[in-house]
Amino acid sequence: MNFTRLGTNRLAFLAALFFAVVGLIGTIVLIIVWQVKLTPFKDYGIVVDAGSSHSRIFLYSWPSDKSDGLGLTSRVKQENTWDVDGPGLSYVDPKNISGYFQTAMKKCTDSVPNNRKGRTLIFLGATAGMRLLQIQNPDLTNRLLNATRTYFSTLPISFVAPENQVRIISGKEEGLSSWITGNILYNELYLRNKPLETYGITDMGGASTQMSFIDENDKSSEVTTMNLFDTDYSVYSHSYLCYGQDQFRYKYRRELVYNAPIESTIITDPCLQPKYNETLMQSSFFNTPCSVRDSPINSTTITFVGSGNFDLCQTIITSLLNKTCNYTTCSFDNVYQPIPLSPTLKLVGISAFYTTFDSLAPSIPLQPTSPGIYSFDTLNFTILSTVINKICSTDWIKANDSYRQYLCLYSTYHWTLFQYGYNLTNDNLKNFQIVQKINNGTIGWTLGYMINQTNYVDKQLRPSRMLTRGEFGGLLFMFILLLVLGAIVATVVFHNRRQIRLT
Repeated sequence: MNFTRLGTNRLAFLAALFFAVVGLIGTIVLIIVWQVKLTPFKDYGIVVDAGSSHSRIFLYSWPSDKSDGLGLTSRVKQENTWDVDGPGLSYVDPKNISGYFQTAMKKCTDSVPNNRKGRTLIFLGATAGMRLLQIQNPDLTNRLLNATRTYFSTLPISFVAPENQVRIISGKEEGLSSWITGNILYNELYLRNKPLETYGITDMGGASTQMSFIDENDKSSEVTTMNLFDTDYSVYSHSYLCYGQDQFRYKYRRELVYNAPIESTIITDPCLQPKYNETLMQSSFFNTPCSVRDSPINSTTITFVGSGNFDLCQTIITSLLNKTCNYTTCSFDNVYQPIPLSPTLKLVGISAFYTTFDSLAPSIPLQPTSPGIYSFDTLNFTILSTVINKICSTDWIKANDSYRQYLCLYSTYHWTLFQYGYNLTNDNLKNFQIVQKINNGTIGWTLGYMINQTNYVDKQLRPSRMLTRGEFGGLLFMFILLLVLGAIVATVVFHNRRQIRLT
């Protein structure tokens, strides 16, 4: 027996077997790897809603390949939100901008992966509060915006166009952005593309209120045409500055002062509940851009005493809506609006409309149809007026904690505005909802704004698989070749070893 030849054959057999096993394992692993499809890279965007009473930071994300166009609008996702501690931006000292934003902003930027921060754009849109400040004090407005731009430039994210990324947005832009947001979240724009079946959106803020919807016959200057997903949408939209609930409260208080006895410092307030009194500095509701008259009372403070008179409360509010009209049809404040509203119009109230009605709903009683959504198909204005009347007349000390100090005033204002301002009918209520969130997305202007801003971010494509088809084919051929050759050589060597042992 030739032991040298046996040893050599043994090594050759093991080597051939090794290559065959490598070929087999490589083929299996390669096939598994080929089956794995890579998801697109994710891009992020930050939008700061600098409202009149507070600021909120929104973090959005979307697939960075933009394969559906317009920043993949259907797939823009709200990742999280953070409230900024403190008042609205217009009340902040420009020297304290960094401290104002720092806590909430750090939480937001820390939520963005480090390898995506370089592509993450940040935007601040200042709304009605800053629009009013711009009228009243342009210098302070500019200092606030510039201080914010300086602070944003220190953040570890993309801030390349300061004038565009931090600015005051117009009321119409705010209204249209809210309209886009609502209809994206309801899947009306991307999946259905039928303009007359879209939702109208009405928004109540602290300093302004907006109304946006599509009317097929409206060709007025209030209409803006937008192309989204290859479909044209002609949207009526108007923003009413000074008619947000905070500014309207000031307007209402001034009206009480004008109609009170001369030099009276104690004034009956029909929109406050009985046994609730409120003493205010006159400077808190006079001398604002929404007021062009001086107070007739010399006193520094005025005390408002609640009487809870719903009928008188509504009468005063209706008079303040100013139904003068120089057009064919108007909403209020001499603003054109197509009337009547179509009974098939699906209308959604958002923002402060929701927070106020959420406190009012238990008294109807009305439960949300789903979390954050109230539907009105079983209600009418008579039922709502009766409920609000009861709340207004309830003594403050007997009222539930949810009956906040201004629940009577705001509820009366909102539903008077719907009925006598925006001209909703009981038929319109059948298709009316008040909404906080849809599919975990907050309805407001920020998502619609972010969708348009994604055009500033270039596509970043990622291969659908870890290997190209050519790489897969080449490696598969190599591993199969190793497997086949290894198996053949191992078989031949094994056969030769048997022959050697027999000789």
